[in-house]
Amino acid sequence: MALALGCNGAPKSTFDALPEVRRVLSDYALTAEPASTAMAHLAYRPPSRTCAQVYRLQAQYEPALLHEGDSTSHLVLGHDERPSTSRSKQAEVFEGQLVYRGVRAETQSIVREWSLSNTMAGPASPTAACFPRTWDPIDDAFALGWPELPGGLVGVGNAWSGLRVEGKCNRSACVDPQTGAGGPDNHHRTCVTSSWQEALAGVYEVGDQRVALVRRSWSDGHGEEGIRTEGLALVSVDHGRPIWAQVTVHHAFPQLAADDTWSPIRRTWTLEAIDDCPGSLPDLGWEHTPEIDAALSSMLADFERADELRSGGRRSTRRRPDQLEQGDARGR
Repeated sequence: MALALGCNGAPKSTFDALPEVRRVLSDYALTAEPASTAMAHLAYRPPSRTCAQVYRLQAQYEPALLHEGDSTSHLVLGHDERPSTSRSKQAEVFEGQLVYRGVRAETQSIVREWSLSNTMAGPASPTAACFPRTWDPIDDAFALGWPELPGGLVGVGNAWSGLRVEGKCNRSACVDPQTGAGGPDNHHRTCVTSSWQEALAGVYEVGDQRVALVRRSWSDGHGEEGIRTEGLALVSVDHGRPIWAQVTVHHAFPQLAADDTWSPIRRTWTLEAIDDCPGSLPDLGWEHTPEIDAALSSMLADFERADELRSGGRRSTRRRPDQLEQGDARGR
């Protein structure tokens, strides 16, 4: 009877998405069961002071691009122990320090600041959804790996508008998708794109933890002829952080490929939480490979010596959570 009541507590969409969740987790020798709930509290939480969070970021291209190949990068997020008088006046916004190594910083890690509210991480790129390749690897990561969350209770099956997609992405909305032409003949087209669209597809139990599946999408309005982006994110309900995320950008406007031809590009970007902190893949039961162990140790060592690396970083001012007032840019 208890089993029957538990199953009845999970909405249909939770069961519909269960094969997707199990497919994702099978790569890490993990499995999931539907949680007996139709609600989840979706809000981000900062990392603890004693456990910096480490993410592996991977990008793959089909076909291969001429100026950027498949890549693996790493990102460490933690506290900034330096004394500061410039902290956010909003107590609910966490400001910390990050270390990144990978695309655009292959030989030496760089250090920056980052921010986290209960709804979003940043600085998050406003153009990551439409670009066929990396623009700013750190800003892109926050936009692609950290979907905007409601910051409170949300029902399974409910949808909401996420981060704004704008800037250079607006250009693709007001061109002819067949010719790529603009000008007076295309002035009837809007040059404003929509925000990310997010939805809670289901809540699951992985071991003794609850995991939410967030389904993501964005389009420039041209459908198959333009740019469309789709993705999934597994977010730890109990620990308020992404566990795994994957976004695929279908870029129908031709790009220069590695074979010197022009071709549409499919870019697939994946985030994995590889640290041993609560809410990570290893915390759920995934066993590290020696390669992961080596990368984890190296990145945490760089985080410990961030002061030595800081001169190679920069402070970005784009889309920081503490710069978004409640209701700003989302029409709420």
